[in-house]
Amino acid sequence: MDAKYSLLITAVFVILFSACKDKVDKTESPKFVLNKEQIRKLQFSTVSSRSVIGKLELTGKVIPDENNLVNIYPMVGGKVVSVDVEIGELVSTDKPLVVINSGEAREFEKEFIAAKDEYELAKKNYEIQLELHQSKFSSERELAYAKKDMQLAKAEVSRLEEVYKVYNLTNGGNYIIKSPVAGFVIEKKIGPNMQIRPDMNDYILSIARLNEVFIALNVYENDIPKVKLGQEIVIKSFSYPDSSFSGVISRIENVIDPISRTVKARVRMNNPNFLFKPEMNCIGILHFEETKRLPSISSKAIVFDKNKNF
Repeated sequence: MDAKYSLLITAVFVILFSACKDKVDKTESPKFVLNKEQIRKLQFSTVSSRSVIGKLELTGKVIPDENNLVNIYPMVGGKVVSVDVEIGELVSTDKPLVVINSGEAREFEKEFIAAKDEYELAKKNYEIQLELHQSKFSSERELAYAKKDMQLAKAEVSRLEEVYKVYNLTNGGNYIIKSPVAGFVIEKKIGPNMQIRPDMNDYILSIARLNEVFIALNVYENDIPKVKLGQEIVIKSFSYPDSSFSGVISRIENVIDPISRTVKARVRMNNPNFLFKPEMNCIGILHFEETKRLPSISSKAIVFDKNKNF
């Protein structure tokens, strides 16, 4: 009898322990159940296969458009008398920027004075020959020679007048430099009292029209396949952190820089308010399709619960 009672008590204890354990487990890990409101709003969708969209950030800077950039070279040698221009200044085509006193300019001035005197003499001689011819004291041939001399002298004066216009020469041997286009001075290599050699082959001023600029972005070798012509890109500048600008990749260079190991991708940007300035640092944000594909679901199907997405 004692053994049967012991076996019975043991069995009851095991049953009670199992029941308590199930109760504890159910309390600790309750099952997720949709309520009526959630069931009413439930929708069904289909899982699809889509390409993975990657994001690429490219660093770069603003550069002028070469078609809107003019480098000014001195046409004659001499001593710089004055420089009335600064880097970053907006200049017009009629403003004198640099004045150079030149011996070459003085030679042109001498030639111009001599040419004008020659023309006056040839003109007076033609008028005399015309009067003589009308009075029958001069032949047709002499009148023709006088007319030809006057025309040649006039042509020489016209030539030197054009030289004066092209060189912007004034009396006293001064050569005045003006900008051929209206734009911003982005480089300056000249100062007062500087001596300019006649054979100088370097420019002294660089003027850029900045109504359109390029953003030159650096593309590393492993990222070259991700960048394509015509791709849309978002440009952000450190100077305007709260603003974004849309652009399109318009040119990809085919030469790799041996130092940085990058190629340049250019984005042409309209710049009506001159927000973009040469050498300004920028970032280009580009989205591209990767080669791999993954299952895709609607973002509305994501449920956030207990610090996890389901």
